[in-house]
Amino acid sequence: MSKTTREDLIAAPAPPLPKSRPPSSGVLRLTIGTVLATHVVIIANIAVHWAVLGKVDPQIASYQLLSGALVLIAVLVHLRQLRRERWRHALSALISDLSASPIGIEATAERALQVLTSGGFAQAGLIALADDGAEEMRPIASLGYPDHWAEDATPRALPGDHDKIDSSHGLAGHPWVEPVAESLGGWPWVARVPLVSGTVSIGQLLLTARRAGPLDDHLLLERFGAQLSTALDHAAMYEASYRREQELEDLDRRRREFIGSLAHDVRMPLASIQASSELLQLQKAVMGETAEQLVSSLKHGVQRLNLLVSDLLDLGQSEGTEFTVQPKPTGLRALLDEVETLLRPAYLLREQRLSIDVSNDAATVLADPGRLEQVMLNLLSNANRYTPESGSVSVRTSAAPGNRVRIEVNDSGPGIPADQHDRIFTPYFRVDRNDQPPVPGSGLGLAVARQLVELQAGRLWAQETEEGGSRFCVELPAAARVVG
Repeated sequence: MSKTTREDLIAAPAPPLPKSRPPSSGVLRLTIGTVLATHVVIIANIAVHWAVLGKVDPQIASYQLLSGALVLIAVLVHLRQLRRERWRHALSALISDLSASPIGIEATAERALQVLTSGGFAQAGLIALADDGAEEMRPIASLGYPDHWAEDATPRALPGDHDKIDSSHGLAGHPWVEPVAESLGGWPWVARVPLVSGTVSIGQLLLTARRAGPLDDHLLLERFGAQLSTALDHAAMYEASYRREQELEDLDRRRREFIGSLAHDVRMPLASIQASSELLQLQKAVMGETAEQLVSSLKHGVQRLNLLVSDLLDLGQSEGTEFTVQPKPTGLRALLDEVETLLRPAYLLREQRLSIDVSNDAATVLADPGRLEQVMLNLLSNANRYTPESGSVSVRTSAAPGNRVRIEVNDSGPGIPADQHDRIFTPYFRVDRNDQPPVPGSGLGLAVARQLVELQAGRLWAQETEEGGSRFCVELPAAARVVG
């Protein structure tokens, strides 16, 4: 079974409305009945006088005829008002369907014309809208006209005051009325109703009928014009929302395609680097210890980058924006040694000292090893970049209240202003260091690191230190100790 989409709702024509009997038909029967009843009463009174007196007194007959005429006039005026009220109530009941479901502008216009013609308010009608600042209007929907007339109609400006309701024969000769004029007696009654959004005129409703009827009721036309304007406003907002949604979906599709292409392009040189590192490892016999460690670090770094590229591809192809984590008891000593091995070349190049102190009572956490390694790589990479040459960076673990473990990363760099301790975890935020040379980076690392820690029921924050430099703290649930 096919599912109706928002695009179908916008493009599809308005569904037909149930036929309704013109409210004047009942009033007409009541009027005829009243006239006949009045005549019957007058004739009956005259007949009684004739039977009693044997003749008809002219004065009495005149009095009765005058009284009957006055009663008849009063009743007819009341019935006329009743008919107008019935028109208004009937129209109000019908137009409530305009906002029953979200549809586009043209479908709303077609439905409004169906309301008017099926209710007997007019035999034909059209709705024309004006472009911003233009005097000419373009018909967007018509009913009672030849097929596809609105699509082929020439945009035109209507004569007269566009802000006032006009109901007369004045527009009977207008090119927009000519296609239906002959079928309506050649000189039809035309009502023009302004459509207004706020204080701005957006178009006109043109209704045509053989006789004036309800089209001469300006209050009725004013009410319908206001409600139709509101319905068209809602339809315009719906279409704008739909277009925006389509644009976002298109941007998301292009984003996924870009990330997929980027991941593919990045993996190609990584494969080459990995192959080179594996070839170098085959030459262990002729390599010194330092060279062997560097090659091992290179190979592990490539593997780590491949995992990050896989994460990037997974996030890009999925509709969500969260990483997946699989917490388990993780030994910090082995994990931090692995991180130190990966970053050793960077620290050697800057002649920095990296020390790691894992406390026996704070050596195991409940965390995803791969995600925690990603967090520590980010924190220690930042420390390496912001710490001056020959500086020092330290990592220390300790027990924290609530059966948790705290990991502290301290560096001897310039530090972070206290008022920016929270802002540095905002995506793309960079600390403004006018007195320091610029450090490359996107400003995303800390935001991702905090997200990864929080997904593992942990916390990540920055704090001041008395010795200067920066301190980042990671707090995670403790787990039963594992070997390593």
